[in-house]
Amino acid sequence: MASNTTNVAQSMQGSSLSQFFTTLIVSAVVAVVEIIIFIIVRTIFKRIYEPKTYIGDENRRVEPLPKTPWGWLPALLKMPQEELIRTSGLDAYFFARYLYIHAFFFLSSFVLVGIVLFPIYTVDGKGEAYGKKGLDILTFGNILPSNSSRYIAPLVLGYVFIGIYLYILYIEMKIFVRKRQTLLRSPAYQSRASATTILVTAIPKPYMSQDILFRIFNQLPGGVKHIWLNRDLEDLPDKAKERTKLVDKLEAIECKLIKTALKTEAKRHKKNADTKVYPIVIGEDAMDRYIPEKKRPTMKIGSIPLLSSLCFGKKVDALTHCKETISKLNTEIEQAKTTLDNYAAINSAFIQFNKPIAAHLAVQSVAASIPLAMTPRYIDIKPTNIVWSNLKLTYYEQKIREIAVFAATAVLIVFWAIPVAFVGILSNITYLTEKLTFLQFLNDIPSVVLGLITGLLPTILLSILMALLPIILRLFAKTTGIPTTDAIDRYVQGSYFVFQVAHAFLFVTISSSVSSVIVMIIQNPSSAAIILAANIPTASNFFFSFLALQGLTMAPSLLLQIATLILFYLLGKLFDNTPRKKWKRYFTLSSLNWGTIFPVFTNFIVITLVYSIIAPLMLLISGLAFGLFYIAYAYTMFYVTDFPNDAGGLAFPRAIYQSFTGIYLMEIMLATLFFLAQNDSGSQSAIVEAIFMCVSIAITVAVQYTMCTSFDPLTYYLPIDAEEFSQRDIPVSGKFGITKKVTRILNHRQSINDSDSVSTVDQAVNEVYDNTMENAYLHPALRDPKPIIWIPRDNLGIAADEVQKTEASGMNILMSTEGARFNDKINIEINGAPPDHMPFTETNQVRTRF
Repeated sequence: MASNTTNVAQSMQGSSLSQFFTTLIVSAVVAVVEIIIFIIVRTIFKRIYEPKTYIGDENRRVEPLPKTPWGWLPALLKMPQEELIRTSGLDAYFFARYLYIHAFFFLSSFVLVGIVLFPIYTVDGKGEAYGKKGLDILTFGNILPSNSSRYIAPLVLGYVFIGIYLYILYIEMKIFVRKRQTLLRSPAYQSRASATTILVTAIPKPYMSQDILFRIFNQLPGGVKHIWLNRDLEDLPDKAKERTKLVDKLEAIECKLIKTALKTEAKRHKKNADTKVYPIVIGEDAMDRYIPEKKRPTMKIGSIPLLSSLCFGKKVDALTHCKETISKLNTEIEQAKTTLDNYAAINSAFIQFNKPIAAHLAVQSVAASIPLAMTPRYIDIKPTNIVWSNLKLTYYEQKIREIAVFAATAVLIVFWAIPVAFVGILSNITYLTEKLTFLQFLNDIPSVVLGLITGLLPTILLSILMALLPIILRLFAKTTGIPTTDAIDRYVQGSYFVFQVAHAFLFVTISSSVSSVIVMIIQNPSSAAIILAANIPTASNFFFSFLALQGLTMAPSLLLQIATLILFYLLGKLFDNTPRKKWKRYFTLSSLNWGTIFPVFTNFIVITLVYSIIAPLMLLISGLAFGLFYIAYAYTMFYVTDFPNDAGGLAFPRAIYQSFTGIYLMEIMLATLFFLAQNDSGSQSAIVEAIFMCVSIAITVAVQYTMCTSFDPLTYYLPIDAEEFSQRDIPVSGKFGITKKVTRILNHRQSINDSDSVSTVDQAVNEVYDNTMENAYLHPALRDPKPIIWIPRDNLGIAADEVQKTEASGMNILMSTEGARFNDKINIEINGAPPDHMPFTETNQVRTRF
């Protein structure tokens, strides 16, 4: 009975080739259009497509690509991946490796797996007699019950495939640890403030003293250099934020008034061409000459800012109020810096050592005799990446928050399944039309339109759904009390990956399979497991379309950056009304968020691994998609994006370990299919194969455990023998010759030797605050310099008069016109950074080689 039910269910299957090819054709057309536009505009809008050839630190710039239509592609592919370390840092370098090795592996595996398995699945298979047609004949589910001996082929290929993939992951982790340790030992890295500084949280009250903390931690090698006790600054951070807003507002008011005066003078001059423009006499109010006081902008103020600004506040002159308030805030903040002891210390502190090894030992040691005191501790804390609001949490407060966020995430996973399940059902809705009469109107829709509805529309909807998640997950991560943005990024990487696998893969797979056989399951519930096992391989049809769409549209759109191109010039024209805004828009390059980028591709890998043996065509589609993504991201990372907060590649090992999820799901899927495989008589015919797949699961667990225990300590910490190891020629590569060969292939045109002498790390370790700054780990409200009001000079002398009046007023406020001016067309031009801009320190311009 079960066998008959399965046969009937299979008769409803048969991948719709129109669905796949419609998606493929539409995606290809979109991709071609995007690439053509990219080729045309690439050399025209250099700021959008090649900003790193002339913007930013000179030591991190790259040579321009050829201007010919296709010359840029071979030139890009010839660029060594190692150059990414210099231009973009280790995070970008290892992301490029992650894409490259999987493109290489999937395409190479397709040759082997396809040659063996396609004949096994297609020759003398079930075919149309069982409802198998189109792409379905290329899957595991096409093997006839009478050919049950063929199941040995996917078992053997599965073992070979898994073995090679695990070996590649092992090689990649060895390469990562070698480069990571070289980074930790490099002089450039060790000159950073974060390399020698730790954050200690949950400090007991009796220990909240610089003297006591100094005595505790000064026992470590080299001793303590600085200690910063974190304090409850009360309303001081709010005052600093208010000051920043008022500075922006004052600059906008000044620029608007000067621009109005210039336009007024231009109109007057146009009416009387012989009229001479007389310069402003110092001491004369230049603003009043062109804009009477009664016509100057006003604002409403009061005790309740929002209500006061709308209607209930007192009307005041905006220019005068902003200056007076900024002056007052400057004075209050400066006084707070001199009276820090008046602010109560909270239960955390930054401790900087003279030697990096001391910081690494301090983080790993048992720091306190009191349970849970002075824990957790963090290292590699960059001053600019600190979430200051999370530093005052106790250990128990943080744990309660973590539990609450975990529960909220679990609830979100459950409820998010509803829209994702709808997407999965939509992709296979044609299978329901035969039994559900209210859906039969879909049969009258043209095949092309139906292909778009079942192929293109679900993938777009799924992409939109998954794009909304990172915003929520990032808020959750911050709520847990994580103290740095780097750690928040890694938290998001973990939680977002769970969502990707649960919703963009598992729920879609199950809903796709269930939707195609739901009627049969309702009619025969006892055979649900067998029916699903027979039809789960056909769920790969959705992912064929999904990966094809991602590779053919996302990669070219990443190159084209159409939204960035439009918004850069449109928003710049509409909103950049001050020199500071112009400077920020032009000189601030975009960046990539690894916490949300890595999980997307790791999930693609999981999908590919699961279906690699069940539906080998997935390897070809995924390999080509990863190849396109590698080209797009290599171009983006080399020429477009900046990475000022490089985390040293720490997202890479997490992605490697998450990739094991694909192996486990693949093994579970194959084991289940083997257990449920039946011969002509209805008895199980692949028990031995299923047992071997269960053994494979145990082997994979052992391999992952070994990798974690071997590589994790070296991923995060500097070993005690670091200095001795760097001075001796100790080989670290494998004993077998094949290890070096595989390593050279995966390293993409670069020679690897035992000493790992490959590339510069100058700017991969840049940091705003160096090891010599005593205020590096003070709160930004105390650390940042007093802002300077930046306005453009003009030919009427209004800006110069404003600067002179401000200096003579006695107010605690700075103003400058340096590096900005109004041109003849009354547009703002800049030729330098804001006068209060704090550039990267020069102490980290250390040239070392791995």
